[in-house]
Formats: sequence, structure tokens, C-alpha cells
Amino acid sequence: MNNKNNMLLVLAAAGLVVGAWGLVDRLLHGLTPVAFGSVIPWGLWVAFYLLFLGLSAGAFLVTILAYVFGQKRFEAAAPLAAFIVLVALLCEVQFILLDLGTMHRAFYRFFLSPNPASMMFWMMVLFSAMLVLYLVKTCLLIRGSMVAWAADETRCCRGLYRFLRFGLTAYGPAERESDHRLVKRLSWISLPVGLLFYWANGAFFAVVPGRPLWNSALTPPLFVVAALLSGGALLAFLMLALRGGDEEGREVGLGLGRVVFHLLVVFLILELTQFFVASASGRLDAAFALERIVSSGGGLLFGFVHLGLGGLLPLILLRSGAGSPKAVAWACALIVLTFISFRFNFVVADLAVTRLEGLEPFYVHARLSADYVPNLNEWLVSLWVVSSGVLAFALGTRYLPVSGPLNGGESHV
Repeated sequence: MNNKNNMLLVLAAAGLVVGAWGLVDRLLHGLTPVAFGSVIPWGLWVAFYLLFLGLSAGAFLVTILAYVFGQKRFEAAAPLAAFIVLVALLCEVQFILLDLGTMHRAFYRFFLSPNPASMMFWMMVLFSAMLVLYLVKTCLLIRGSMVAWAADETRCCRGLYRFLRFGLTAYGPAERESDHRLVKRLSWISLPVGLLFYWANGAFFAVVPGRPLWNSALTPPLFVVAALLSGGALLAFLMLALRGGDEEGREVGLGLGRVVFHLLVVFLILELTQFFVASASGRLDAAFALERIVSSGGGLLFGFVHLGLGGLLPLILLRSGAGSPKAVAWACALIVLTFISFRFNFVVADLAVTRLEGLEPFYVHARLSADYVPNLNEWLVSLWVVSSGVLAFALGTRYLPVSGPLNGGESHV
């Protein structure tokens, strides 16, 4: 575990150092260094925002399995799942702020002039609710260990552990039962909040007129399933990578793998349905958007990376190796690593559809081109943000009991 953690810390530090050049360039010169412009106003950073949006859904999936379907064994993944939400939200907000031209406005305009008629307003409200819910939930799930660790003179960070125990000096059955009741209530609250959070992000795209792939009733449910799939795959991989050596962790990881298999099937059916509806509509703009996805470089990204490495191969591994921790871990890792291709195609292909056909030859400029390819600055900034998330995760799993058994080895229920 320590070797894996040290490797993550080294990779995160290297990524922060290399990516710092792009971040400083972005902070000093605004959006001047980026490749997206007026025709493609959203690019790689919005795709990464959507990726981390989905990666935060592992805790939502665990809550559904544990409290809706009564599969209590999945509660063993609750501390890790709740902590992943916090890390994913940290990366999400960085990507979307960096994508804004004047990011400082987000810190006061939302409060000074809120607009409840805007989907972005509700996305911000639900983001804040998710942050508060899972911050409190994480603290409650690890508080038993915090009490023990604060009294252990051999441990570093005892000041942090004393703070996180929130005044408790002993943790017995009564305190455990009280925290369990609070966690259960928060979990039930997080069900509608989480569903609305992922649904609202899909609805943000679905209500945009003139976008043949976005503007569909299929988009919000597709977002919910995509989030559960990528978030569940990440959680299954981490459970097997961090706790594959103990029976409980292995059982939970393999169980999540079986759920991921069914989610992947549903996701691919929804994606195929979206393509069929767009193709059968007979609209020229829909045909152009689909052509952008399946042809040229987009075809490699969609066919080989997304459908091949992120779809067909994981399906085979999850089906044929359902009882193998290595096969399930590899399948889930492939889903997570290749899911950015789906998010990127979803964002860029529809934006490349021009509103007035034949206008392009009369306005020639790099910022007015529909042929968008992320440049070095965008990749460096993305590297920095992803590395900050890896650093937060590595430090959290190193100094907090988020990847081990609940409350120092005792069942939370």
C-alpha cells in the first residue's frame, strides 16, 4: 500500500510541476492560449468536467445498492466512495472555473444575482449540496478511527485527527449507532440530490435548441447512467486495487464489477438509441454531427478507444472473468481511462454543427474554425488539475482511514 501511495505522490508531484507552465499561462493570459473559440466555445476542459462529474457517482451507486436494494455489504465501500466524491468535485470545479473567461465572477455573481430559471443556477445549488453532504458523511464514517488515532502518540497529524473527531474522546456502541443513524439519513437525502445533480447536468445540454445530439429527452438519463457507469467502475477498480487482499474488499469489488457490467450494457443501448434517433430524424445537422464522431480522427476516438477499449473489451472481461479480481480491475480501469473519449465527442461534435451552412469560407480565423483539436496549453492545464486530484487522493488514503474497514475494523451497521 505504501509503495502504491508513494508512486501516486511522485506522479502527482511530477504532473503538477509539468502542468504548472500551462496553468500560469492560462492565469496570466486568460483564454488567449487555448484552441477553442467562437464556433467551439467548449472543449477539452468541459469534457474533463463531465468526466469527473461521472467519477463522483460511485457513492451514489453505493447508496442505491445499500439502501434501495438492501445490499448491506456494499456499505464497506462507503468511506472510500464518499471521499472520491470530494476529490472529484475538487477537480470538477477547477476545470469549469478555468474554462470561464473571467472565473472570479463565479464567486460573487451567483450570490448577488441568482437566476432560478437558469439550469446553471441549479447545477451550482446541487453541486454545493453534494459537497456539504459528502463532506459531513465522510467525517462521520471515519470518526471512530479519528478518536483512536488522535490518542495514538506514534501517529503524525494528530492535530488533524483531534479536529476530525469533533469533540469526542471515546467511541463506543452508542456513538457508533448515533453516527450510523446520521449517515443513513444523509444517504437517503443524497439519493434525490445525487439524481437531480446528474440529471441537471444532462438537462443543461438537453435544453439547448439547434443541437441535434444534445437537444433530446435521452440526454438526461444518458448522463445519469454514464455517471453511474464511470463512477462505479472507478470505485470497483480502487476497491480491488487497495483492498483486493482482504475478503471483504474483494467481495465488494467483484460485486461492483457485476453491477458495472449491467450498467455498461444499458449505457451502450442508450448511446445506440441516441445515434439511431439522430440518424433517423433525417436532419442534415444531425447527420453532420454523427459524421464528425465516426469519421477521420473522431472515428478512431469513437470506434477504437470508446467502443473497443472502453466498451467491447470491458464487456468481455467482465463477462468471462466475473470471478477474477484482475479481470474485473482491468475492465473497470479501461472504462475509466477511455471514458474521456465519450465525453469529448459528446461536447465537440454537436458544437461543430454550423448554424448557417456555407458561412465558413467568408469568416476565416482560427477562433472561427469547427476543426477543434486541443492544444498544448489545454493538455498541460488538464494535467495540472488531474494531478491535483491524484495528490488529494494519495494524501487522503495515506493519512485518513478512507480505504480501510469502517471505523477501525468494526462494522458500521
